[in-house]
Amino acid sequence: MKKIRRFLLSALLGLASAATFGGCLSIKTEHEIKPIHITMDVNLKVQKELENFLSLD
Repeated sequence: MKKIRRFLLSALLGLASAATFGGCLSIKTEHEIKPIHITMDVNLKVQKELENFLSLD
């Protein structure tokens, strides 16, 4: 019975100390939002469509 009580008290003490020290930790993060520039080249598709259209004549 004493072993169980000692185990429970040590577990409770460990849990209390972990909660105390864990609550004191703080992490600061910084976020930077940068714009994304996307360049799409659609000239090839237009060129192919134009060639297909003109070749039918």
